[in-house]
Amino acid sequence: MTLPDETTPRIAILGAGAVGSLVAARLVQSGLAPSLVARGARLEQLRAKGLWLRENGAEPIHLPVRAASASEAGAQDIVFLALKAHAIEPALPDIARLVTPTTFVVPLINGVPWWYFQGDGARTVRAVDPHGALARFFAPSRLVGAVLFLTASLDDDGAVLASGPERIVMGTVSTATDTDPSATLAPLRSALGATSLAVRFVDEVRRDLWSKIALNLATNPLSVVAQATLAEQFNDPALVPTVTAVLRETIALARRLGVEPRYDLDEMLAIGRAAGPFRTSMAQDHARGAPLELDAIARSVLELAETHELPMPTARTVTEICSFLDGRSDTARDPV
Repeated sequence: MTLPDETTPRIAILGAGAVGSLVAARLVQSGLAPSLVARGARLEQLRAKGLWLRENGAEPIHLPVRAASASEAGAQDIVFLALKAHAIEPALPDIARLVTPTTFVVPLINGVPWWYFQGDGARTVRAVDPHGALARFFAPSRLVGAVLFLTASLDDDGAVLASGPERIVMGTVSTATDTDPSATLAPLRSALGATSLAVRFVDEVRRDLWSKIALNLATNPLSVVAQATLAEQFNDPALVPTVTAVLRETIALARRLGVEPRYDLDEMLAIGRAAGPFRTSMAQDHARGAPLELDAIARSVLELAETHELPMPTARTVTEICSFLDGRSDTARDPV
């Protein structure tokens, strides 16, 4: 699979939330002209005000970006899916307008991705692909796994707020023995290598994925239950034991699946301690009454644990409490 013989690849980011907007900003800063694909009020906001970026408390800067609908953007060479995992299946009609048989698709999602077992039989992860629609739609050969280590949020005025280090790890999804990861990723490496996106390409992306899955599961549900920032979760004596227990449980599950996470327990704890007073994406969603990503971040992991008969008591308890709180939010969102 190669990109068309063009000087500048056609790149679209589907989803103009915090992550999608930050990726778009970095590409624009690197001299590329991506399409930031959005819908509804967010699309109108971007068209009226443009894309604004605030970094580490500095004055905001305006970045010229093409805000477009999927039909306006059209076929692309690289598509970043910056959507919540549960929003991908409903977005398939829009995705179909952007993707061709040669398009690289890079999902920027939390938790266990639907593609985890693609290339290794027809097994799906029900929590994130209950109907198998994503497994049928996306061929493993055109998927690039991505693991995000960054902190971003949207301000009330729609500006993206960026703080702390940023890193994206990418690798091939297919586990076919005849796949050459270096050759498969070469066109993407060429397109993104000169950008300000801090991208690292690896041969075994699932190792990095499990490090992020563990950190997400240990912090996102607990951030809602305890109303705690990352700094509090990794430094407060009342919360550190819970975080540590969930990390241990998730590392054990990864090993049961034959994967050694890129970071060990001590390294994960060190990453968390350095995160600062940041609210997780799940805490941000809960604060504004939005649905929580429990299926991708928590229930998918627990599904795999059940399949492999591995108890995860701490993760399960925190998830169930978080689910209860999310249910109360559902009631508030949809009053009788």
